[in-house]
Amino acid sequence: MKKILVFLPLLLSLVIGLQAQPYMITATNYASGLFGVVADENGQPLAVGSVIHLIYDSAGDGADDPSLQPGSMGMPTGDDVLMGAAQIGVTGGAPSAGTFVLPGTAAEASGWCYLRAFHAATPAQGTYYSESVAEYAIPPLATPTLYGVQFPSAMTRSLGDSPAVTVTLTPQNPPLMIPQGGGNFQYTLVLHNTTTQPVTYDLWVDAVLPNGSVYGPILTRSNLNMPGQVTWTRQMTQAVPAGAPAGVYLYRCRIGDQETGLIMHEDSFPFQKQGAGSGESFPQSGAGWQTSGWEDGLLTVPIPDVYFLSPPYPNPFNPAAQIQFGLPQASNVRIDVYNILGSRVTTLLNDNLDAGYHSVIWDASTIASGLYLVQMKAGGFVYTEKALLLK
Repeated sequence: MKKILVFLPLLLSLVIGLQAQPYMITATNYASGLFGVVADENGQPLAVGSVIHLIYDSAGDGADDPSLQPGSMGMPTGDDVLMGAAQIGVTGGAPSAGTFVLPGTAAEASGWCYLRAFHAATPAQGTYYSESVAEYAIPPLATPTLYGVQFPSAMTRSLGDSPAVTVTLTPQNPPLMIPQGGGNFQYTLVLHNTTTQPVTYDLWVDAVLPNGSVYGPILTRSNLNMPGQVTWTRQMTQAVPAGAPAGVYLYRCRIGDQETGLIMHEDSFPFQKQGAGSGESFPQSGAGWQTSGWEDGLLTVPIPDVYFLSPPYPNPFNPAAQIQFGLPQASNVRIDVYNILGSRVTTLLNDNLDAGYHSVIWDASTIASGLYLVQMKAGGFVYTEKALLLK
């Protein structure tokens, strides 16, 4: 069956002074032997009309999060530049998302580009999106060129979503170039628990090879238990062996459930290997891909960023509940329990405590069932949570 290509002419948004030549990048149906895999959050092909952006990573430090501002929702931010846009014209058999042609421009100097696909013609709050799993060093082109473009098996992020834990990778001195004989690069890895509750998750790092296949995991850390409102920062060093093939890689960190493949959040950045070492072969066992820096500072005492009081756990409870709270600095803390009439039932804590995470147990075995208010006073602030005692 003949594929239909649909063009979407758009004005191209370019940074001032960026010199470019026009070209087109295309991706076709997977059944034709080329990658054009774009699937929605349910793993199904995108609907006709879904928009695709071609984005130039001008700093070479990886994709920046798309804009969440009204009027520019989904547009590139930071150093990223929109080079062109198109819409899915034909949806085909799985795992293909159909055929599209993307008009755009490329910088006069070679640059790293990627594609971002949205599950909507006009991205809005809550729209699912995904980015190509590899970035490409694209030279200036005067004629249409065909590229194989592969996306993850399903979209895992939506505009404006707030994952419980976020991961951010920031490479040092991008764009990263690894010489033919191998070398290493440094980056900062930041994990932040955006909630007040502890979160347990896996972390794994891999590399998307120039041919689109995935190598790794290079680094794995399982069952990380992260207290609420905590930020972990690691200064990491990654070695790349001489035998690694030449081309552009995508270095990627994911957090979630590694066994099931459920991704809570991820971040990535590209690097380029300039050639394979003479007589070397690509290591199959991970040899030469040493990673260091994770253990440094791992055992430091976590300190929350703000004062907080968590809801009692469990809730409803019978007869005891644990109440967690956090102090960003040493403070006098008082925790009282009140009934719905405003009368104080008991005082759970009244003491000076160091900065950090703390908890107290409320044993309500002698108290009648009902709705109660747990109130914490610390650092000049007052926090209240509801507790339901059921006997």
